[in-house]
Amino acid sequence: MTAERDLLEAVVEALTLPHGSDDYDQRILRRASLARVVAREALAEDRGRLAWNADYLRRKLREEEARHPQG
Repeated sequence: MTAERDLLEAVVEALTLPHGSDDYDQRILRRASLARVVAREALAEDRGRLAWNADYLRRKLREEEARHPQG
C-alpha cells in the first residue's frame, strides 16, 4: 500500500462514525477537524512523513474510541 493511500484510508476512518450516539455531532466535528489538520500537515511536509501522519491520526482515533467504546 502506498503512503498516500494509507493516509487517505485513515482520513476515511476518521470521517466514518456510526450514527445514533448522543454525542455524534460533537465527535464527528472533532474527527473532521483532526483529519483536516493531519491532511494539511501531510501536504506541507515531505512525502516521507505521510506514514507518520496516518499513524498519528489512527492513534488519535483509538484514543477517542477508548473514551466512547460503544461507537
